[in-house]
Amino acid sequence: MFEAASASANPNSPAKVNTGNPNRGPLLLIGGGRDHTVPLAIVRATHRLYASSAAVTELMEFPDRGHSLTIDHGWREVADACLTWLRSRDIG
Repeated sequence: MFEAASASANPNSPAKVNTGNPNRGPLLLIGGGRDHTVPLAIVRATHRLYASSAAVTELMEFPDRGHSLTIDHGWREVADACLTWLRSRDIG
């Protein structure tokens, strides 16, 4: 836990994430507008962190969803949107 917490201060930390890695797989970040656990502002900020990578990085927002957007009522809409995204990149 301490390593993860100090990863941004230690350039050699094994917990540090290379957000600019062009060789990673596609990344789809999903945010809910009513999420109070991981607010949409945090998901958007994470999306900006990965913007320097040449790898595919996209953000999908669901304004009327909370943190449990994949298990709450209407989860199928979220799942279908993710599957459509995967298929559009020949992944799923």
